[in-house]
Amino acid sequence: MSQNKPLGKYSPAGTNDPTVRYCDPFGVPRNALGEIRGLSFATMPNRIILLMQFQDLWREVWMDGRALPTNVGAPGKDALDPRYNGYSVGHWEDDQTLVIDTTGLDDRTWVGGNGLPHSVDAHVQERYTRVDHNDLKLTVTIDDPKIYTKPFSLGTNYFRWIPNQEIDEKLCVPSEVQEYLQTMGDPAGSDPNVPPQGR
Repeated sequence: MSQNKPLGKYSPAGTNDPTVRYCDPFGVPRNALGEIRGLSFATMPNRIILLMQFQDLWREVWMDGRALPTNVGAPGKDALDPRYNGYSVGHWEDDQTLVIDTTGLDDRTWVGGNGLPHSVDAHVQERYTRVDHNDLKLTVTIDDPKIYTKPFSLGTNYFRWIPNQEIDEKLCVPSEVQEYLQTMGDPAGSDPNVPPQGR
């Protein structure tokens, strides 16, 4: 974790957050909790697609009863590659709660904007609960025994349905990020109150 330098502490010039510096995707679970402006669910016979406004992202959640893969990142020809959004399966706990389990995450992504790392074996659980007709509650937990001593909660987000709302385009455009960093972020320097990190 000491190698990760979050934006809030190190400023645009000092951060090494892959999204802030290069427009790399947030990945799961960070995209479920950060930069959420619009969210939609599209249902199909065997899966649900989550549509998220930031980076015009879509996620595939299999609802057909399959198990999560166990060989992501392992050696061998049958092993799956880690992915920014991992591999997700879901089920309905009751009429109001959709539970999504995800693993196989690319370990270059962070758990959140504070720089918490995770391994490829991290298990993220999202619980989307429809509280009433217009309100949705999301709770997220992570279990990653390779890095953390016990599972922990990443908090709760609340969403309100707005009729006729459209998901606007909210992209992270690498050329715009590079122009910003060259003209403003990097010349401003990093926070002088942050002690230098050891190598």
